[in-house]
Amino acid sequence: MTKAEWQAFQNHDAAYDGRLFCGMISSKAVCRPSCTARMRHPDNVVAFSSLAEAESQGFTPCRHCRPDQPQWQGEKKELVRAAQAYIDAHSAEKFSLKALSGALYINGSYLLRVFREVTGHTLLWYHNHIRCEKAKRLLTQNTVSISAAGEQVGFCSSSHFTHVFHKMEGKTPSEFRKAYYQSLEP
Repeated sequence: MTKAEWQAFQNHDAAYDGRLFCGMISSKAVCRPSCTARMRHPDNVVAFSSLAEAESQGFTPCRHCRPDQPQWQGEKKELVRAAQAYIDAHSAEKFSLKALSGALYINGSYLLRVFREVTGHTLLWYHNHIRCEKAKRLLTQNTVSISAAGEQVGFCSSSHFTHVFHKMEGKTPSEFRKAYYQSLEP
C-alpha cells in the first residue's frame, strides 16, 4: 500500500471512492475510503483497485458504506430520505417526532440532528414546507376555498394555516391566490 492510499483511508477521503477499496483483514470486509465505520490500523488494511479484486480474495462489501452500490450516498442521507418519504406520506397528520422516529426505528434526537446536518432545516420546517407546497397547488384552483385548502393539507384551523403559510411563503394564502391569478391575466 502506498503512502497516498493510506492517507486516503486515514482521512476518509471520498475523492477516492470507486477508485480505491480498503480491505480489513480481521473482518474480511471491504470498504470505501470514506467509510467511517471502523478505526483502521495499517497492519490490518489491504488496498484494492477494484471491488471485484477484493471479492476474489474473500472480502465482502461493508454494510456501513456499501461499496457495491456506487449510487449510495451514505447512511445519513438515506436516513434523511426515509424521513422525508415518511413526512410526505403523512403530511396531513399532526407532526410527531415519536411516530416518525418509531417508524424509522431510530432515536428521535439523533434523527433531528442528522436531518438538520444534511438539509440545513428542521423536521418541522420540512413538514410545513410540504404542507405549504400542497396548499399552493390547491390555492391555484378557484373551486377550493382557502380554509378548505388548509384543512385538506392537515391544518386544524384556518388561522394556523394562514400563520404558517405566511411564515413559509412570505405572503398569506389569499395574497398568494391573488398574485397567482394576476399573473395569468394578459
